[in-house]
Amino acid sequence: MPASVHESLRLGVKRCTWFAPVVTGHRPLIVYADGPGSARISPDEVAAQVGLQGPSEVFLGWTLEEHAWLSSPTLSGRTYMAGYALLKAVKAGRLTPVPVRLSAIPSFVEFLTPDVVVVAGIRRGNSLVFGPTVGWGPSAVAAARQVVVEVDDDGFDFGGPEIGGNIVAVVSRPATTAEAPVLARPADEVDLEIGRLVASMLPDDPTLQFGPGGIGEAIARALDRPVRLWSGLLTDAMAGIEQRGLLRGQATACYVWGGEPVRELYRRSQLRLVSVRETHDLSALSAMPRFVGCNTALQVGLDGSINIEQVGGRTITSIGGHSDFCAGASRSAGGLSVIALRSTTNRGASAIVAGVERVSTQRSDIGVVVTEHGIADLRGIGDAERAERLTAIAAPEFRAELAAHPVDIR
Repeated sequence: MPASVHESLRLGVKRCTWFAPVVTGHRPLIVYADGPGSARISPDEVAAQVGLQGPSEVFLGWTLEEHAWLSSPTLSGRTYMAGYALLKAVKAGRLTPVPVRLSAIPSFVEFLTPDVVVVAGIRRGNSLVFGPTVGWGPSAVAAARQVVVEVDDDGFDFGGPEIGGNIVAVVSRPATTAEAPVLARPADEVDLEIGRLVASMLPDDPTLQFGPGGIGEAIARALDRPVRLWSGLLTDAMAGIEQRGLLRGQATACYVWGGEPVRELYRRSQLRLVSVRETHDLSALSAMPRFVGCNTALQVGLDGSINIEQVGGRTITSIGGHSDFCAGASRSAGGLSVIALRSTTNRGASAIVAGVERVSTQRSDIGVVVTEHGIADLRGIGDAERAERLTAIAAPEFRAELAAHPVDIR
């Protein structure tokens, strides 16, 4: 880190700049580390901070806030997470989705060799550290030629690692008038029934991973036995497991989304915030006994294939960590890969379909599918029986149509 940056941090200065040589001959790439509380500063402001010339490309990930610069007609780049606040930019063609699973993002960013990486951080004494989001930030800053840190002086310290790399600018987090993003709607009675069914299948002393959303909240609320938590995201609903005396050991995650419950979990030394290189490592997940991945889907095919990306040609979201956790759970001794979803979509269509629109997670990594109508155990059976079991948990009004669909068992 340049001496001027060290001095600014020591004095508590909120803004500093050091200009590194600019690599010419290509369009500069600005990479934004993602997650709750990720940086708000615009690409144009980043370019001005570090002295980049000409138009830049961006690479974005999981982005929750509707930044004004996402609507700029000059925005151009890629994303591995097409949903949430990036959906409009994807539909408009300003951002191109790329199919990369979350565990591969660190190596993918290294491949991109970014000119600048932008991360959000907080102060811990004279150091800058990651706040509620660690994610793939440590890998990104290590791969970048230059690093810009956006500091949230009101941010909570969850014990994240120090921000390394070649920090060339430290800026204050801009204020926003946008409404606070909502991760998911509250669980309703359908979700709660699905949660009860999932909880009924859990082995003793499981290690659980949750996907975000109402169904994940419902599973957490339905737990009636002690569990361990190892997940990409930790929310208030998951922190509530500790408040009920059901959490064993520390909860491990790479993203935190919540308020006082997750803060209290950290104060009790029961939260460990690390990078995706640890949370999503397939070898580590597979070696974890009784690891249960609890994820959801947009569509489940009669062969057990999972689609979480698009419906009716409309992009909804991207692969993310879904396939990582499903694969790890399917290989864990005593573990289980669970897909839990409502039997019908928001538009009234069946979520159990003859064939998915896009295969996001392959059928070999799925053990059990759960809807509000029951449990379809797909382990150890062929395509014909898979189709029968999945049809049985579809919404009643779609079962006849699904049952009439021919199953190719060649």
